[in-house]
Amino acid sequence: MALGRTRLILAAVAAAGLPVLAAGCSFESKIAVQFLGTAPVVVKQSTKVDVTPLRVQGTTKRAGQVVRIDCSITGIYDVDDPTGPAVLVQLYVVHLHTRPLPRGTPYQLDCAGPLVVELPSDASDIQATATDAAGLQVALPVQAPLKTIALASGKRLRAEPGTQFAVVGQPSLAAGAHTAELAFSLSEARTFREKVLYTASVSCGRSKYLQPIRPLVTTMARVRALTLQTNATSVPIPHLFGGIRAYGQATRTLSCAR
Repeated sequence: MALGRTRLILAAVAAAGLPVLAAGCSFESKIAVQFLGTAPVVVKQSTKVDVTPLRVQGTTKRAGQVVRIDCSITGIYDVDDPTGPAVLVQLYVVHLHTRPLPRGTPYQLDCAGPLVVELPSDASDIQATATDAAGLQVALPVQAPLKTIALASGKRLRAEPGTQFAVVGQPSLAAGAHTAELAFSLSEARTFREKVLYTASVSCGRSKYLQPIRPLVTTMARVRALTLQTNATSVPIPHLFGGIRAYGQATRTLSCAR
């Protein structure tokens, strides 16, 4: 992991008629962590987020219309280089598109889909909030505990043994800076692993599901874990790629049942 301050930007660029976070979400380099109490212990995690919401929805106007969107995540890292301070920029783009659709097919695509967090199975009382720069706090919707989450083509993402999913939505955050906080209880104070998955929300025809964006996976075994220790005050956000590679991309076809 690079040394210094890291900033993550979650962005989506509308291409030929689709959605997401325009300039995106900008995340601070580290997640602040607090362990409160002993048994049960309350775990609080927070990070700074800069939101620029954008959503595209509509109904296809002609037979064979293809809806497209580019969802991207950019990591901007201040690093210690042998020649002095430097900046590492990593960009990851996922090109999403539907197959040719019948005329009159409704769609709504949002690259600012919910955050999927994999937590220990004994995590309870899971809550999330966002506080804007003026101090106005709003509760974010949380679905938990979940063992599976619908993906495209009838597939499901499954929580790993001993874990559960908490799906944190961000349906109506205003543009601007926010402090996002996730809080939950554990049966005891201990080191544990946590995984986070950024997604896009897809609604197309009769299909409604989440499309993983980063990492672009269909199994949680491929998601890098964060290790939270009881004496930690923060956890660094990992680079988008290993090493200093600057750019990566992938393409996915979205399912759209009639």
